Amino acid sequence: METLELFYPRITAQAGGYTFQQGIEIEVSSARDSRMDWAKIRFTDRFKPEISISRLEPAAILLGYGGAFDEVFTGYVGSTYNAGSNADEIILKDPMLLLEGLTVNETFLDTTPQEVIRYILAQAGLTELKLTSTVYPARKRLSIRRQSGVQALDTVAAAWDIQVPYFCSGGVFYWGEQPEQTMTYTFEAGRNILSLARRGSLWDLETVSAPFVRHSHRIQVSHPSISGEVEVVRVRHLTNDEGFIRTHIYF
Repeated sequence: METLELFYPRITAQAGGYTFQQGIEIEVSSARDSRMDWAKIRFTDRFKPEISISRLEPAAILLGYGGAFDEVFTGYVGSTYNAGSNADEIILKDPMLLLEGLTVNETFLDTTPQEVIRYILAQAGLTELKLTSTVYPARKRLSIRRQSGVQALDTVAAAWDIQVPYFCSGGVFYWGEQPEQTMTYTFEAGRNILSLARRGSLWDLETVSAPFVRHSHRIQVSHPSISGEVEVVRVRHLTNDEGFIRTHIYF
């Protein structure tokens, strides 16, 4: 079993043509039941740069140790930022933002769900995708009129009477598929679990920065309250009041 030594966590945030590694706080939220990941880059009082960033410019947040980083967020700036407006944070949204801004007005003939979805994604400029290989019967005709890309995806599901989960992760659009998990990580009481508490129907496991854990991954938990392999349904990365990077894993 490979062991990772988690010392000296680091942040790199990118928005537009800028890169920030200090004077910032971050928050990233990614959940299996949410159609869009979101993130914030917040500038501290001692570091408010004079920058100008436009909506839909590319953005990313990376967390790591030493010189190795993992992207915990990939997407775009959600609204125009200008330091002159006294703003102190940038809101980021994942590539689903492009689908929200798209208008679909098309009729499809003798088509399958995957063919329609590929068309919708291409119109939004999303080229990295993994769609389920499940075979569905072709429909003779499907009309989508003046709907956003997200609404159009829901129309596809309704037309074939199917419920297929979809989301973006690492800049890739998944429809009925999951990102590949190459390793199963273990979290142990007294070692890398800082706290474990019940929050409604979910467990909230707080640990140090763990950028390699994504929603829908399976992790191993060893704790007096619960032990065994569990499936992650939500991950939050954030800087706490003391400035330390923490990851909350919900299962």
